[in-house]
Amino acid sequence: MLRNILKISLRNFIKERFYGSINIFGLAMGIAASLLIVSYVVHETSYDKDYKDVGRLYRVNMTNIWMPEGGVWGSTIPPLAGVLATDYPEIEEVMRINTPGGNIMRVETQNEPLAFYEQNILGADSNFFSIFDFQLLYGNPETALKGLNKVVISKEMAIKYFDTEQALGKTILFGEKRTPLEVTAVTATQPTNRHFDFDFLISIATNPAFKQIKDTWIATQVVTYVKLKPEASAEQLEPKLADIAPTHAGAQMSRWGMEYEKFMSGKGDWDFFLQPVSDIHLHSTQIGNRLGSVSDGKYMYIFSFTAVFIMLLAIINFINLATARAAIRAKEIGVRKALGSMKRQLVAQFLLESVLMCFMAGVIALGLSEVLKIGVNSYMDSVFYLVDWHNPLAYGLIFGSLIIVGILAGLYPALYLTAFKPSNVLKGQMKTGQNSKWFRNTLVVLQFSISTALMICTFIVYQQLDFFKNKDLGYDKENIVVVNWADKLGSQLEQFQNEVLNHPDVLNASVSLDVIGRGSYEDVFRDKRSGHEQPIAMMKADERQLQTMGIELLHGRFFEKGNAADKQSVVINESTMSLFGYTEEDVLGQVITYAGDDIGPATVVGVVKDFNFYSLHSPIAPYLFYHIDASIWGSSRVLSVRSTGQNTRELISFLENKWNERVDAPFEFSFLDQEYAAQYRTEENLGVLFAVFTCIAMVIACLGLFGLASYTVGQKGKEIGIRKALGASVTNIMFQFNGRFTRLVLISLVVALPVAWWAMDNWLEQFVYRIEIAWWVFLVAAAAAVMIALLTVSYQSIKAALLNPVETLKDE
Repeated sequence: MLRNILKISLRNFIKERFYGSINIFGLAMGIAASLLIVSYVVHETSYDKDYKDVGRLYRVNMTNIWMPEGGVWGSTIPPLAGVLATDYPEIEEVMRINTPGGNIMRVETQNEPLAFYEQNILGADSNFFSIFDFQLLYGNPETALKGLNKVVISKEMAIKYFDTEQALGKTILFGEKRTPLEVTAVTATQPTNRHFDFDFLISIATNPAFKQIKDTWIATQVVTYVKLKPEASAEQLEPKLADIAPTHAGAQMSRWGMEYEKFMSGKGDWDFFLQPVSDIHLHSTQIGNRLGSVSDGKYMYIFSFTAVFIMLLAIINFINLATARAAIRAKEIGVRKALGSMKRQLVAQFLLESVLMCFMAGVIALGLSEVLKIGVNSYMDSVFYLVDWHNPLAYGLIFGSLIIVGILAGLYPALYLTAFKPSNVLKGQMKTGQNSKWFRNTLVVLQFSISTALMICTFIVYQQLDFFKNKDLGYDKENIVVVNWADKLGSQLEQFQNEVLNHPDVLNASVSLDVIGRGSYEDVFRDKRSGHEQPIAMMKADERQLQTMGIELLHGRFFEKGNAADKQSVVINESTMSLFGYTEEDVLGQVITYAGDDIGPATVVGVVKDFNFYSLHSPIAPYLFYHIDASIWGSSRVLSVRSTGQNTRELISFLENKWNERVDAPFEFSFLDQEYAAQYRTEENLGVLFAVFTCIAMVIACLGLFGLASYTVGQKGKEIGIRKALGASVTNIMFQFNGRFTRLVLISLVVALPVAWWAMDNWLEQFVYRIEIAWWVFLVAAAAAVMIALLTVSYQSIKAALLNPVETLKDE
């Protein structure tokens, strides 16, 4: 029987190959897009799931003490680990990871030394591998990080520096002091589904900066992880952590002359929270991840629903065309029923036809998905993962999914077609009725509702991205070349800056602790007049900073070259002025002191207009400038070079040559506008995906509409012939034919527009700075949907209007 069903299915496909091709190609596009989305979602939701004892691993988060309004973030203080290990028996192990930042790594070779700036450097406690069981190719995980000057490197770095994976016992020189580090282990290629990775993992005590802050209760420079004992409960432990900060941080602040209550004013309680390690990647958009990037769990739901909707569009095409062609298959069904075929046999026939078409579509879909993956990955600078064909489970999932899709697509047509009575069909009295027509129209409306809603979402996502790119930030990010690691120039930095300033394509150049927009350096500062203490973002900069960065001075002055008094001066922004209660009349001359080391009071000499030094996901916060030569901490330096924007390649070459004349270190540069754009990579990726999937959804919907229009022309040929014989013009017939489908698209707009507005208004709520949804977006999307539908059916309507009535009526 199966062989007979296969023969009939193949014969029907060849006979109806036009409609079959539409169905197969529509299903293939739907499966390809859905496979791509599902693969991405599966990968994103698999982060940190494969660690041993992952159910007992937690990151310790805490109140964000550096923001005036508080909040929660993932960085903690170094001495917290000791308190957790000794005072809380529920905890089995505690481990810290520190971020030393980028540095030079060197290897002495027989030919010439190798030297590279490396960014992905972490420092960790010696029990790192008992918490995170990264696979080691070489080395002992229990001893790899015990002691000073130990480093674990990735396989890729071993090959880069030593041309071999086996690098145990070899030496890497770390930093400007060229501290020799012994390679104690080499990791295998690290999984991509973990919330951090590393190229170099040094023992935490090896980091010289860590030694200075290891006992400080307000130096939020580490990420702390705990492994709970098997019987312990995170929910019961968390409330017990509430006394840590008042007891330990409060006592240290008191010794420094600070008041704990004033410091925490407006921030709420200084609390600690336990977050499962497996939740970090998808549930830390506000908390952050000091060690790597994060994603947003909401987008996983959005993408999952998009995959379902796209697959639904393809299934709707199948159902629509199958039910529309009911009259053609009706006689076949009537004859087979009259000859004794049971209903279940006929249902099996139609379901098998559907499953076979799904398998043909699945083969095409695998190729399409690879093409889509390559295009999306290259455009998004991201990675989409497809099927792991080395895993036998993948085959079962793919084939099982195709069978399920085939059954879902074919079930309604099978039940619908096999319900016809053979006596009526064979007498020519078979009527499909209004119900089937209403059902098909409903499916068309649903298709275009989904497609149009996706189109509107795409427009609005790109509008928000355009808003980000063009918003006035309070500084000018364009045409800024940042020379990184400028502190490596030492005493030659000023001479280097002067030579850069003399270049004809350079408008200005400023030395600072870091470049604005890249990050912030918060610390605690006190208003002398009120005694009010607050964390404020700080920057050290020379006298050229405002002109170079395009920041507006509102009151007073900025730093002046050669003015020794500026070493004890500060320039603040409007938010700092408001925070300390200063007015325009009394702000100049106010005194601010640093609550850390005794560097002396600093006098406010100027006020600048607020600017967005954080990304636009966050509001503007208090900020202040110290002179580049002030004695406050911060020895790093960058040189921000504002150019004309002409001859950029030649300017970079000039900067590199001048650098190489002075220092034996790699030359590193970046463009500020590119760094700024990278902050919105998640939203940009979302826009790309919406654009791709909107196009796919619209193509699938149009394929279905084209097939339905083609079938309608075939069914209404005689009616059109009679109308033409009675004097109907080509235009009248076209309007009548197109009008039916246009009405369906207009109904779909009634559904799509409010749904899209609701969805995108909720999405925009996450942004501090956002667009207002414009009415014309809906008008453009509606017009586009109608035009696309008309273009899709116009070929068939013109074909219908040009039919010769003699040909269509000759059998009557």
